[in-house]
Amino acid sequence: RGEITTHFLENFMKTKVQKQKFNDHFELDEEPSKDDCYYDALELSGGGKKEIKEALRLLNIAREMDKDYVQTYIGFICVYSAIGDKKKIDDAIKIAYEKTVKKFPKWPKQMEWGWLENRAYMRAIQYMGDLYWDNGEIERAIELFRLLLKLNPGDNQGVRYEIAALYAGLSGKDVNRMTDEGNEKQDWSEQDNLVYKQNKKHKFWQEPSY
Repeated sequence: RGEITTHFLENFMKTKVQKQKFNDHFELDEEPSKDDCYYDALELSGGGKKEIKEALRLLNIAREMDKDYVQTYIGFICVYSAIGDKKKIDDAIKIAYEKTVKKFPKWPKQMEWGWLENRAYMRAIQYMGDLYWDNGEIERAIELFRLLLKLNPGDNQGVRYEIAALYAGLSGKDVNRMTDEGNEKQDWSEQDNLVYKQNKKHKFWQEPSY
């Protein structure tokens, strides 16, 4: 696919509370934290060249604070995606995934989306799966998508739609098209049917019962 699309990028805009917290740092002449830099960079990523430059400056500050902090590299992925720099997107994805593997030399039994600290790691795994898919490394992509569905059966990321499309011989663009049409019509039956059909064959997901 060559880029991270809007369907798989969560709305990273800061809440009023987060923004006020960020502003308070400057009002008190305090240095912003790496999280402050991350959230502000994501807000700026929707702007023009000046805003993108500032977003990258903030992410570089965050990286200097902690070179192993995966969330910062997720920020780079988002900002580079906004300007369509595929090489830098791919480089940031690889680093984010490497840092995630470093954090988890052995995968845990669960990695719930509800815990905010897990989300950067889960995104890094998904983006690496997407990159494998883009590069035609299908088995590696399947391995990571299955891993995410095992770690988090609730699948807040929509991984089941990706792996179903992959098994059906479709592309990421097909997934995005189905999602956009589903959002427009408020009818996601095409994706749900695709998951049902492919899951019946390949058994990649067990929907949790609540």
